[in-house]
Amino acid sequence: MATQDKATVQGEWLGPFLRGALDPQARLPLYEQLAGLLTAAMRDDRLPPGTVLPPEPDLARLAGVSRQTVTRALTGLARHGLVTRRRGVGTFVSEPTIEQPLEGVYSFIRTLIAQGQQPGNRLLGSRITVEREASEFLTGRADAPVFEITRIRLVNGDPLVFEEVFLPIECGERITTAQFRDDVLYEAMESVCGLTVDHADETLRPVLIDTTEAALLGVAAGDPAFLVERFAYASRQPAEFRRSVIRGDRYQYRVQLGAASNPTQSDPDLAMGGLTDVDSRVDRRDGARPHR
Repeated sequence: MATQDKATVQGEWLGPFLRGALDPQARLPLYEQLAGLLTAAMRDDRLPPGTVLPPEPDLARLAGVSRQTVTRALTGLARHGLVTRRRGVGTFVSEPTIEQPLEGVYSFIRTLIAQGQQPGNRLLGSRITVEREASEFLTGRADAPVFEITRIRLVNGDPLVFEEVFLPIECGERITTAQFRDDVLYEAMESVCGLTVDHADETLRPVLIDTTEAALLGVAAGDPAFLVERFAYASRQPAEFRRSVIRGDRYQYRVQLGAASNPTQSDPDLAMGGLTDVDSRVDRRDGARPHR
């Protein structure tokens, strides 16, 4: 269905729905009322993900409010990730956010399946290469070769993550293309290479997507993302280095915090080193990578 048709169909019920519920005499500002009504329509699937909302002037006319009211309402919804605004294209109802609990060594595929989403991989390539950080971690030498695969992680067919995975050569060369594409990587590493990943160090920080990543992920250069780097071990043996760039508009992390068990943890300024180290600076993708 074309964008114009979608907006026309919405207008048949959206106008009466909004005008019948908005109350200029209420204590809640009109823009907050409007945002709440649109949110309710999203939650009950009257405005499903991917729906194109009417242009702001049309939405203002349908709701019987000023365009400024509509702008403030949509800005608030965009800030909370409920709509996506694309200049020159329109405003879309956002796809569901993927939530990743930080509880042990997690799996992207298992996380998506648990949340009712369809995972997938698009392999971009594989090669033997030298990558200083990965080589040093996996082999102990910064100039030693390692096995690299690059791939896009998909959610319901849509790109979510650009990923570079580095393995010891003797393991990477034994895993088939089909296994890299279809299987949980750690299960393949265990069955093919005898490497059982049992713990990992992981860092995450906010970044801005560069031009290459934007093309691969279907977003605009400069959009926010997470840069996640994982150093995984099989017992004490380094087994995998992974670098993932994850779209910030579709992903969020959740950490369950318990009571402090020692004096260091009782001070919020000193309790940043749990499961994940968070660097609050925004990396503007100048090519620099954090080093360990």
